[in-house]
Amino acid sequence: MKKVLKVILGIIGVCYFAVIILVTACLLCYNKYKVTEMFGYSFILIDENSDMYEDGDLVLFKKNELNEIAVNDQIFFYEVTNGIPQIRYGTVTNVTSVTTEESTFTINNSHDISSESLIGKTETAKKYAGLGQVLSVLESRFGFLILVILPTLILFLYELYRVIIEIKTPIEEDEE
Repeated sequence: MKKVLKVILGIIGVCYFAVIILVTACLLCYNKYKVTEMFGYSFILIDENSDMYEDGDLVLFKKNELNEIAVNDQIFFYEVTNGIPQIRYGTVTNVTSVTTEESTFTINNSHDISSESLIGKTETAKKYAGLGQVLSVLESRFGFLILVILPTLILFLYELYRVIIEIKTPIEEDEE
């Protein structure tokens, strides 16, 4: 029974450690719009219902090459309004090449965005229902505090307690 308990606790520990590493990596890979970009993917957390996505979805966008974006493509892009970055999506109605590495996209015939603001096309995105809410909680200040900082502090205090007890315990010498 003790072996089974040790194995179960070991599996839980490894899973917990993997989650901590993943959350920390996601937080360290934020871009200037506070979106995680890792391994060429942008991790977009959907916070409102639309015709394609629901509140709480996690959508992974692979950065598309400029020549892959064409008129009538649905794209996600960054937009900064009054200093607040937001993620929007719309339909490309015109593509204007500025250089080989820069293009301007007209979205919904209303405004232009730079290719720097492009996140990716909706047709190449991968959607994971409900995982956006989980990642949102884990990446929040309180989620990180409860998941990472607090257990680490408890383990540190426990180890400090064990060291103090070890120091205070008299050493028994072997009698010959």
